[in-house]
Amino acid sequence: MGNSFRLQPGPTLYPENKTPVTEDVLEIGLVVAFAVIAFSFILIIPGIRGWERLWATLRVLITLFIGCILLIANFSYEWYSDEACVLTQYKAYVFPVGIEQEIEARVGLHIGLRGFNVTLKEMSLEECLGNDDAGDYVRPFPGEEINYNEQFYWANPWAQGRLGFGRFAGRVSREFREAQREGKPYPILWIAEYFTLDGEQIRWGRKFRQAGWYTHQCMWLAFALYLVTILLYVFVIRLGAYFTMLTGSIMILACFAFGVIILNDPKMKIPFSNPVDHTVFVDPQFGWSWYLTLFTGIGTLVLGLVVLLMDFFLPRKIAVVFHHSVVEEDEFFAQDEDEVEEVGKGEEFGEKLGGRTRATRRGGAARGGTTRRGISRYRKTDRKPRSTVRSTGGGSQRRVEEGGIPLTEIQTET
Repeated sequence: MGNSFRLQPGPTLYPENKTPVTEDVLEIGLVVAFAVIAFSFILIIPGIRGWERLWATLRVLITLFIGCILLIANFSYEWYSDEACVLTQYKAYVFPVGIEQEIEARVGLHIGLRGFNVTLKEMSLEECLGNDDAGDYVRPFPGEEINYNEQFYWANPWAQGRLGFGRFAGRVSREFREAQREGKPYPILWIAEYFTLDGEQIRWGRKFRQAGWYTHQCMWLAFALYLVTILLYVFVIRLGAYFTMLTGSIMILACFAFGVIILNDPKMKIPFSNPVDHTVFVDPQFGWSWYLTLFTGIGTLVLGLVVLLMDFFLPRKIAVVFHHSVVEEDEFFAQDEDEVEEVGKGEEFGEKLGGRTRATRRGGAARGGTTRRGISRYRKTDRKPRSTVRSTGGGSQRRVEEGGIPLTEIQTET
């Protein structure tokens, strides 16, 4: 009675449970979040005047792009990936016995920093190779849609664990045993088993787990430096440039750490059968997340270097780009005391010149024998601070330049 009106034994048909099988919800959420912030800024661009509109747009878009890449790459599963068109067994057993067990499908392995995904989608070899025609392929399970995306974690906890599949084993091994109990498709179990091996030179799971640990630590460090950089650019451009270069360097270090730690001999290549090539391999290579992080890190490093050089050689222009007010920054220069003679009485001559000495009138200091003048780093000037000395006969006397007239002679004439 239970098998009535059924082509093959199976559970009662239920409504379709739509799930994001082939899409990463977290990645989509991060992209949407940064896109909303960028769109909100675009709405206020018309209210910004002049060249500041261009500089503000560049600042905001570059900042959002770097932050988006840091978060997406950190949680992405495309650091090391590959796909292949295979002819593979679908289930460990089927009923009735006479039904064909092998299917044509596309199998993919996508490795991230916290785990890996195994995808399986049934399609003819022609469709898998990019042709629209499905050929003469007949689906062996017409009542079942084969489209799987199984995820396995080695993070939280990050420990390797004991050998085997018990309670003290690693997380990947325990999840693999649970997948066996649930009856996951055979190609998914075949790939996941390679990450449970840990002996001799077959330590692929250990290598990828260690690479994911160090790389994700570098990515979080780069994100923290990224946030600090945003604050520093508000106050000091040069410090912001330093931290921009440091952020790019950490991103490059993350890619270097991942590429070096996963090195293993022999390299992981998972074999499958194929009706055309007889044997194909799922041979993972560096994915778009690794390349995107590397190129973004190099670009961030170069950007910080350019800002630093402009701040050193063109401070006024780079201040306008970052919307800094070009103000007179006081930098005081005092004359060495050994170049100044002892201070005598000079109030009488000072009163004759209007009640104040020339040094005091021009912003210098009348006491202590030194003169200070404010110099702005944005002002192009080669003038040197003036120095004032005291004459032995009383009165203030300015140092005589070539071709000048000593003040003592003026006093004598008067």
